[in-house]
Amino acid sequence: MNSIVIFGRKYKATAKSEGKDILQRKLDKLIAKSNGGDQARIIKEFLSDLLHSELFNIYGQIRDESKIDVFGNLDFEVAETIDKRRKRIAKMKDNRIIIKLNAVSLPRSALKYIVAHEMAHLFTKKHGKKFWKIVESIYPSYEEGQKQFIRKEEILKAPLSRILA
Repeated sequence: MNSIVIFGRKYKATAKSEGKDILQRKLDKLIAKSNGGDQARIIKEFLSDLLHSELFNIYGQIRDESKIDVFGNLDFEVAETIDKRRKRIAKMKDNRIIIKLNAVSLPRSALKYIVAHEMAHLFTKKHGKKFWKIVESIYPSYEEGQKQFIRKEEILKAPLSRILA
């Protein structure tokens, strides 16, 4: 393993075959230890939990900043693929946003954009004027997050195994 980007910050990733399954995060390093030698699984679980937690924090921030109580409770699901489509990054299904695990590499502003974008789909499916007005009402400076998202889009489309390599 070389490095992993988490929320826009690069970490050096190392793997060790020893002791019990554990992941340590120290400054700019991630150290995965596994007795069974499955360090990639440990890192995936860690990244999935971290992304899930961050998405809930972003949703809470959006609710605190605006008039979003009409949405009720949203849930988040982190998945390696969505609908077996390599290019899909996120999807709204019922009251749940499914997001690709690779999104953990995005800066927080891009994650906030994705959440606002998917929330807007609760009102309209098409990306017309009404849709973008809703996104803007949820996240007024969404264009900055959108730019960050577009810059990282190729990373998001890559298979997770390449990112963890």
